[in-house]
Amino acid sequence: MKIAVIGAGVVGVTTALELVSHGHEVVVYEKGSGIAQQASFAASGFMGPGMVNTWTAPGLFSRQLKKWLLSQSGIRLYGLPQFPAAWLWQWMRACQRPGYQLQLAALQRLAFYSMEVFQGVTEQYGLSYENNQGTLLLCRSESDFTDLQLQLSLLTEAGISFKILKPEETRDLEPALSAQTPLWGAVSFPQDIVANCRQFTLLTKQQAEQLGVVFKTGHEVLPLSAAKPRLVQCLNQESQLFDHVIVCAGIHSRELVHKLGIHLPLLAVYGYSLSAALREQMDAPICGVMDAHHQVAISRSGQRVRVSGMCEIGTSNDTRQENTGLLYKVLNDWFPGAAKTQDNVQVWRGCRDTMSDGVPVLGLSGVPGVWLNTGHGNHGWACSSGSARAIADMVSGRDCEIDLKGLGLERF
Repeated sequence: MKIAVIGAGVVGVTTALELVSHGHEVVVYEKGSGIAQQASFAASGFMGPGMVNTWTAPGLFSRQLKKWLLSQSGIRLYGLPQFPAAWLWQWMRACQRPGYQLQLAALQRLAFYSMEVFQGVTEQYGLSYENNQGTLLLCRSESDFTDLQLQLSLLTEAGISFKILKPEETRDLEPALSAQTPLWGAVSFPQDIVANCRQFTLLTKQQAEQLGVVFKTGHEVLPLSAAKPRLVQCLNQESQLFDHVIVCAGIHSRELVHKLGIHLPLLAVYGYSLSAALREQMDAPICGVMDAHHQVAISRSGQRVRVSGMCEIGTSNDTRQENTGLLYKVLNDWFPGAAKTQDNVQVWRGCRDTMSDGVPVLGLSGVPGVWLNTGHGNHGWACSSGSARAIADMVSGRDCEIDLKGLGLERF
């Protein structure tokens, strides 16, 4: 079958590879000049179920309000009058039990499956990229650990291994952790990894091209029409009819399917990352580290240290320095002197398409021939390989290897 994939981030590229391996003729459309230029460009790199969360949880609003008052929140809001009320209402409903538990379970299930597929693809094609084994979730206080209880209980039910560490055990694993920063303990996820998302995406694209996938960058796709939903029309007048169209376009997915009567509750949430040259091996993290209180990730990527986090919602003309301040603070709290932050720091800001319940949409759109693989938020990397395998199986008429409950559009 002839299949179009719209979007060439890690989700779109992995989807293309899975489809061509099923024997389909695949064309990938990307509005940018290259692949992996948006959310996939400088992601934190955390892969595995241990660190995923839905961004919805009972009591989350009150906890974030307290952090705002103490100037400790990693969320920045701009243009509140333009904040989508419908999305906010759905988000508040998603924060209630038992819905939150079901959403988190679905996301963890997808992340675990994605890890298995990711490792299989890496082995099958002999891909080589920067990666480190193991992740740590650092808790500054007991309250940080208390907030993780439901997430950890669901991991236990799913049989996913982790270990709760005392401060001294944590420092044994990460000896460079600063002794000046309070540490209550940590949760260790030895099976999770940190890997370079952009490197993997570029390698996957090369493999997909060798198998026959055509990548058309600089091709902005116009919104799909109700009259011919499988007709892909580009801004440059190019058009082609396909048997199936798979939308993997991040925040742009909302506009692409709007004329089909499909309303995706997507919100543009911008994240930041800092990448700086490694100053001293002994002062840098060995595995991937997440500050549970600030939700800021620190990892080593080759000869660089990367710090990722922040959620910027709304529009602001000049917020980069303000919003990267927390990233510098957390890096200095845990690994002072690990990176050369005085010069040549790469500051990246990317848009993450976040659904109101924090879980991606995967499957049929309700319009024959149009499929959705979008809304991954800040877990696009962690869930990309599994989402790609699942959507390729569905399009090909095969049974999926994963339970898709809670991942379809019907939940809205």
